[in-house]
Amino acid sequence: MVGLLIGFVPSALSLLSGNTISVNGTAIGGWIGVWVVTFACGLGGFLFGAIWALVLRAIAIASGR
Repeated sequence: MVGLLIGFVPSALSLLSGNTISVNGTAIGGWIGVWVVTFACGLGGFLFGAIWALVLRAIAIASGR
């Protein structure tokens, strides 16, 4: 959820100030660019959390609880 906010708020403000969002050198204009950045940050946050959940579970199993 935090990743979605981190993606949506800055990209929406960037759009409202008249800037074009660039992803890997490709200019994406309008609300499509905002949602692309929002989705990318949300997916990144989800993967980050999933990896850490696996790491912490592996540590818990290895330590014998």
